[in-house]
Formats: sequence, structure tokens, C-alpha cells
Amino acid sequence: MRFGLDYAAGRPAASAIRTAGYDFVIRYLSDGGPTLPGKLLTPAEADDLRAQDISIVSTWETTATRMLDGFGAGVTDAHAALAQVLRCGGRTDRPIYFAADFDATAPQQTAIDAYLNGAATVLGAANVGIYGGYWPVSRALDGGTATWAWQTIAWSGGNLDPRIAVLQTGAQVTVDGVTCDVNQTDRTDFGQWDAEAEEPDLTPEQDQILRDIQTQLRGPGLTGWPQLGTDAQGQNRTLVDAVAAALTELDELRTEVSDLEATTAELSQEVDRLSGPTWPFPFSLIEGPASAFAERLARLEQLVGSVPLPGWGIGPNGHTAKAAQSGQSPE
Repeated sequence: MRFGLDYAAGRPAASAIRTAGYDFVIRYLSDGGPTLPGKLLTPAEADDLRAQDISIVSTWETTATRMLDGFGAGVTDAHAALAQVLRCGGRTDRPIYFAADFDATAPQQTAIDAYLNGAATVLGAANVGIYGGYWPVSRALDGGTATWAWQTIAWSGGNLDPRIAVLQTGAQVTVDGVTCDVNQTDRTDFGQWDAEAEEPDLTPEQDQILRDIQTQLRGPGLTGWPQLGTDAQGQNRTLVDAVAAALTELDELRTEVSDLEATTAELSQEVDRLSGPTWPFPFSLIEGPASAFAERLARLEQLVGSVPLPGWGIGPNGHTAKAAQSGQSPE
């Protein structure tokens, strides 16, 4: 939690503010005239605050009900406020809180919103803030006429909008002889000038390239490409979905090819078998039995070779009869 002050009756020294335990101030960019000579933030005061590491937040108020003057008043005040910011060393990308310093009713919101819209034409809607009670602050945030909100506990009925950046607590302290209102915030960025400026992550050219890539991947309007077919839900496929579907179909095709290769191999073996020597019809009808007979006959010849033939008995002289007739000697 950070604690800060806003003041209009004088300009307390920055060192005194720091010593009192506060590290930010919300300062007016408008002149308070002779009754409030210390209301306007000056370049010297801004330098003093920065030297003490006290953050500066901008606010604008001429009269309590100035916002009821509508659009044109918002334009005029925004121009004057921005000029004073730059004169004091501030930045164009920081919000300015415009004050509705009264108990604004719902019917008055139309004029308040018009005033804020006028300010947005000068500052940009992102840099328009509102100060006020719970109801005008909440209505402006709801309607988008303010992006930043500084709520006062006054005219709030105990309500607190969770979207506010700063809360004026209702407490007061005297610092360096000046009566100041106490504020608090739990935000890292609550509109202070010294908040770190965020560098864009991408150049406009890089951002456009990424958008083009996204369109190529997701299709026009990020709803898929009609050319890539539809999924099971009837939605056009994105490039990634189409690749996934194609891979699934390839796996199925590989399985079918493998089955076809196996069938082809079996057919090839059968063709080789049928391509051997065959007999012409009608002898081919007995090719199978003839082959079997030939195989058995060959086996029988092998067996007969080891059996003595008839008439090869042993004679009285110890020689076989056949051997004697043939003049051959037995082995």
C-alpha cells in the first residue's frame, strides 16, 4: 500500500512530505486564483518532488461543477491540463483526473460523460480519469467514458468501487503548515508520471506478420479453411487439423499397403509353384499321382540295392553261383 497527499492551500516542501511518510502527491494543473495561490503545480515544485522521489499524479479542477458544462468544456480543459503537464516535465501518456467535486446525480451523468468524451478527443480515452464519489465514478467506468478513477470517500455511502486506482480516505494531515487530504492505493500503476513506460513488444510490422501467420494457421476470421474440408463437428479445418487428419489417413493407407504386400507375396509363391514342369492335358491329370509313384519307385530302388538278388547264393566251393557263371570273383 502506498500513501499520498493532495493539497491546494499551499505547497509543502517535498522533503517535509517525505519525512511525514508520504511518497506520492496528486497535484492540480489549474490555477486557484488569489484564494488558493498554491493550487497550481509549478515546474519548480515538480522538480523538488522528483528530487525527493515523490511520484506526481495529475488532476484538473476549476470549479466543483465544471463538468456539467459538457463536451466543449472537456476539450478546453484537457488542452490546458496537458499544456501544464508538459510545462512541468510530465508525459503525454499519463492520465489526468477531472474532478466532479460534488454529489452528482444520475441525470447529471449525461453532461459528465460528455465532458469526459470531450477530454478524450485531446488526451485519448486511455488517459482520461475521473475524480468523484462512488456513483459518478462507477457510472463513468461502466460507460467507458473514463479509464481511470480516483474515488473520494465523500458522497459514496460507504461504497467502494473495486476498479478505482486511488482512494481519498477522508483523513487530513498538516504538512509544512499546509492542510492536506490523505490518499492511498494498492496499485502498481495509479497514474503517476514516473511509472515505467512499457515498451511495445513488437513493431507494427512484426505484429502484422504475426497476424498473417495466425490467419494462415487458423483460416480467415480464425474459423478454419473451407479448402481443407470439415471435421467431425462440421467445422472447417485449420491447417494443423488438416495435417493431423492427413497423417491419420496415411497411417491407414500404410496398413492397407502392408496387407496388400503380404497378399502379393503369397500369390507370388503360388505362381512360382504353378510355374514348374507340367504335363500337357490330359496327362496333367495324373501329374500328381505320377510324381508320387516316381518318388516311391526311387525309394524302392535305394532299398533294393542293399538286398541280394535271387540266384546269388553261396556254392559248395564258397563262391556264389552267379559269380562262377560270370567269371567274377565275389568282393
